[in-house]
Amino acid sequence: MTILDDPRTTAWADLLADIGAGAKDRDLEDVNPFDQVVALKRAGFGTLRLPAELGGSGLTVPQLFSAVIDVARADPVVAHIFRTHFWFVEERLRTLDQPGSRAWLEKVAEGKIFGNAFSEKGSNAVGSLVFNTRLTPARDGGYTLTGEKFYSTGTLFSDYLTVTATTDHDSVAIVIVPANRAGVEIVDDWDGFGQRRTGTGTTRFQTVTVLPEEVLSDTPYGAEPVPSVQYTLLQLYIHAVVAGILENIVDDGIALLRSRERSFSHASAASPTDDPLLQRQLGELASSAYIARAAVLDAAAAIGAAIDSTGPDGVPDAKLVVEAQLQAAKVKVHLDDIAPRAATKLLELGGASAASRQRNLDRHWRNIRTITLHNPVGYKARVVGQNLLHGTAIPANAYF
Repeated sequence: MTILDDPRTTAWADLLADIGAGAKDRDLEDVNPFDQVVALKRAGFGTLRLPAELGGSGLTVPQLFSAVIDVARADPVVAHIFRTHFWFVEERLRTLDQPGSRAWLEKVAEGKIFGNAFSEKGSNAVGSLVFNTRLTPARDGGYTLTGEKFYSTGTLFSDYLTVTATTDHDSVAIVIVPANRAGVEIVDDWDGFGQRRTGTGTTRFQTVTVLPEEVLSDTPYGAEPVPSVQYTLLQLYIHAVVAGILENIVDDGIALLRSRERSFSHASAASPTDDPLLQRQLGELASSAYIARAAVLDAAAAIGAAIDSTGPDGVPDAKLVVEAQLQAAKVKVHLDDIAPRAATKLLELGGASAASRQRNLDRHWRNIRTITLHNPVGYKARVVGQNLLHGTAIPANAYF
């Protein structure tokens, strides 16, 4: 049992308060949240989806996403760092009967965090699963990993790295290596204007040894895709982070209005907190945050239903998978529209004083806008429309 088994506990609230206390200044000063990530690891955050018999909290998918929103409300950077970790856990739970999955989950139960090194720069189409990073056989029966990745979110804070690579036999492999293995170089060079300290930088692999048991999958190119919500979970996760930011916007909106000592001579009230226009605007922000959480948790329930339908072959019900994919896409289309506007409306509650660099209120817009750029919203909206009109299939790649 961990302090996160029941999010209503004082210990959980205290942990979130500690994480949130320095979030504004960490962003302002470009400080990595190492201590905050360690605090969550020690609290068992990374084990939330593990069943009790494996040393976890046994939370449902919606309960997990609710906890992620809570952490993102305190600090969206910290919440984002764990994104690939929860994907890794879900995949090991799905393949629990396969050799190795239980052993990796034991590492999770020990508090280990799993980061990613998936994406690459270059001309290969995003989502094509074709990589310049290579996994080749070694003389000792193992393998050698060589290549360079970017957008390696969370890797700087992780104990193990999950890596995608092209093999010598026309397939894509997913392997896992310790972050401190010889030949692994993690470079903290992400220069985005938002989500700046997520460790989303370069990861290099210089002839890195990979043991046979560290190869998680090896899928031939052209293989018929099977129904899966593993990537849907990854996509919805970043919008849980957006939902948390929207709740933080409400918190900052309340504090901002209460901090104002004067209004305009032509305002409806002498005190900003009594101004009906500003009260309404705060209420609209709160409503956006409420709907965002509800939408994310509703889509999370659809993902959970698909996961729960998984048969002995590790494949969930195809109709439930499509429903989860569509719901997650709709969440993105909606939040990509309302969330940046909410971050802008926050500033209007304070007027010129809200632009103070020390207040750092612009971080909300920067963080939201960076998150929403993970994949094009126009493609998502079109797929939803195509499916409604023609029953068009959902794209079978990691970006949907």
